Amino acid sequence: MPTPIIKTAIRRWPLKRSFAISRHVFTDNLVLEVTIEVDGIQGRGECEPHEFDVAVTRSAEAAVLALDHAAWNHLDPAALNATLPRSPWRNAIDCALWDLKAKREERRIWEVLELDISAHDTFPIFETIALDTPERMADFARQAVGAPGLKLKLGSADGRDCERLEAVRAAAPGLELTIDANEGWSIDQLSDILPLARRHDVTCIEQPVPAAIEVGLSSLPRLVPLCADESCLDRSSLPQLRGLYDMINIKLDKTGGLTEALALQQQAAAMGFKTMIGCNGGSSLAQAPAVLLAPTAVMVDLGSHWLADDHQPSLDTTDHRIGLPKAELWG
Repeated sequence: MPTPIIKTAIRRWPLKRSFAISRHVFTDNLVLEVTIEVDGIQGRGECEPHEFDVAVTRSAEAAVLALDHAAWNHLDPAALNATLPRSPWRNAIDCALWDLKAKREERRIWEVLELDISAHDTFPIFETIALDTPERMADFARQAVGAPGLKLKLGSADGRDCERLEAVRAAAPGLELTIDANEGWSIDQLSDILPLARRHDVTCIEQPVPAAIEVGLSSLPRLVPLCADESCLDRSSLPQLRGLYDMINIKLDKTGGLTEALALQQQAAAMGFKTMIGCNGGSSLAQAPAVLLAPTAVMVDLGSHWLADDHQPSLDTTDHRIGLPKAELWG
């Protein structure tokens, strides 16, 4: 077999407008792209080593390029998952290997993985509302016509999160509503907002408090289901989440690749957790593998429509539904 070649590139994907969460305001997505080539055939993957830190991203790129060839030139994602420690950049290598495998076998990735998916399947995707003033968040909710649901970014330190929830619910009275606090609350703050969230039929609250204090969740009445995001990395995370959360948010950068994400989803279901599929931003290349997890998820938080530019062909998110990637993009 010809000697495999690995290449990297750091990219910035600009956003159409700034996007705020509890801990940062984003104007672009900073990503690391990995390409593995064998005999002229290329497989690609993309990850976000850090939300915005260039030094961390460059360090991740250096780690990829410094890897012993024996760690990945077997071209086996399962072997990679078993031997290389979990990291966002393992995700990029893992997804590149799956893409390469599909292209070398001239089959679509869901066929390679023997998943019960059809090429024409599409999945409903939620619209995310960035953290802003209650008025502007309500305006955005009014514009989200046709979305199956809304995901509100809350967790602000200004004490106006209840106002934000009230405003968005008034603007979208019939729409499914979820909240993502990105670890922005204390246990007491969550306790205060839970009755309001229940009254407004909030479907779930994602990562309401920092992982370091989440043991306190066990003492709260379960008025609204809770979903673990930052607290759920891979299968090893699941045992300590029992009794604290009802759902988990699976992101490929957290699991370290599609291989682990598929195993995590299966094990989570066996343990009684519902799953949602999310992303750290990124381009269509980063999100394409995650679409494979959508069929059994109760919520899909994907889509690159926030980007001012993207890979072509990009993922199709027409009418708030996301389709499987074209072979030219990935898989």
